Amino acid sequence: MFKFSSTFLLHFFQKRSLNTISTSTLPLPSVSTLEFLKNSCRLSSESPSFVAGRKFQFDEKNIQQYEAIIGFLKSHGFEDSEIAKLVSKRPFILQSRVSNNLKPKFEFLQEIGFVGPLLFKLFLSNPWILYRNLDSQLKPLFFFLKEMLGSDEQVISAIRRSPWLLTSDFKGILKSNIDVLASEGVPSSNIAKLIAYNSRTIMHTVDRMIQVVKMVKELGIEPKSARFLHALRVRCAMSDSTWKKKINVLKSLGWSENEILTLFKRQPICLARSEEAFRDVADFCFNTAKLDPETVISYPKFFTYSVDKLWPRYKVLEVLKVKNLLKDRKVARALTLVERQFVETYVLKHLDEIPKLMDIYRGNVTAETSSVL
Repeated sequence: MFKFSSTFLLHFFQKRSLNTISTSTLPLPSVSTLEFLKNSCRLSSESPSFVAGRKFQFDEKNIQQYEAIIGFLKSHGFEDSEIAKLVSKRPFILQSRVSNNLKPKFEFLQEIGFVGPLLFKLFLSNPWILYRNLDSQLKPLFFFLKEMLGSDEQVISAIRRSPWLLTSDFKGILKSNIDVLASEGVPSSNIAKLIAYNSRTIMHTVDRMIQVVKMVKELGIEPKSARFLHALRVRCAMSDSTWKKKINVLKSLGWSENEILTLFKRQPICLARSEEAFRDVADFCFNTAKLDPETVISYPKFFTYSVDKLWPRYKVLEVLKVKNLLKDRKVARALTLVERQFVETYVLKHLDEIPKLMDIYRGNVTAETSSVL
């Protein structure tokens, strides 16, 4: 079992010898988290975790309990720095009991696949696992997720993406929301994807889920489609006030609400962008590429790109236009092609005529267009 350093224990002996008054008349001596971690885990005062330890006091009467917990963590491969980080972030872990709390939970988590560094990362990301009942919460939730996702490996991957999933209210919220989606015709395979990759979406309140599902359906997005999941995720992630702000920004740029909702229906991820990103893309499209609002709104992909991604493409198209090599005059279409297709169609195809075209695309040529022709 792990033992404290002699310096640490000496602290208590010195305190005892300073007076002869009965200890029953004195408050229990205590040691700050800082002293505890400095002596038990060799925590440096320069560590970012150092200051966090000031929030908890440790009583001398619990020293053996603290020793047992630190020793248990060390026996499972936790390094001093990891223990210091975990304890300083969640000092209440030291109020746990090894035999009836830590040990059975560690055994279960290791059995299902959380071993080595994965176990430490899990506890650091979601220390509330230590406060959930193993038999009534952790195990039932794991097997429920396994039933939905199909295998231990899929559940482990989902929990690694969202560690708090393991301590979620699966009876009151998770299962209820799954029932809502299933009743609306969302395939179980799509629900499983939502849990595996975007579990925050399915952990909103049931009332919120019903509200958003209704809104997405009213737009005409088919529940069986993957686009339904994207729209659900984007809309759930925004408060109603944020949603209205984004709609108003797009209106101020020249589009009607119906056009904006059509945009969202076609490319839900567009509305996940910030208000500033909307303005930047619109400014580029209107003032640089000289596109009209009707054209821009008909190419939703514009709002999935940053201006930094659009600029190199625009420069390439300008060079091709000057050289009379731009046969396809649909600039909006060219600007929103997938990367590989744009490079093949507008860059590689014309390298014989314009050897520096790839450099222009990569941003390696800073001269004006006319000087590289």
